[in-house]
Amino acid sequence: MTRQDFSQNWVPYRDPLMDRFPSLTDGDLEDADGSTAALAKRIAEGEGTTPAEAQQTLHEFLDGPLPADAYAEPVNDNAAVMQSERYIPEGEDALTDDRRFGDDDKIENPIGRDRSS
Repeated sequence: MTRQDFSQNWVPYRDPLMDRFPSLTDGDLEDADGSTAALAKRIAEGEGTTPAEAQQTLHEFLDGPLPADAYAEPVNDNAAVMQSERYIPEGEDALTDDRRFGDDDKIENPIGRDRSS
């Protein structure tokens, strides 16, 4: 994830941020409105650290993986499709193995005909 992703649409990051920084409130997030500097200031106040330390911690958090809600946003669809090849084992062609659908042992009907005639 990038800070630009966060600044443009911070709402999907709400729950992961509140889990990571328990002192944050909904009001803190709304007031910061995607500004990492403003959010770091709120984190510093709530966690009892300096703003620089809070900003460093926040940037480390934002450099991590996207939260599921943010990853599922339609604007990320193309990136998700491009990254999906990571989940296919080496040497396997995603288009050739359809055993999991359970119809490999069935003969297909010719187009326009049914089996009863």
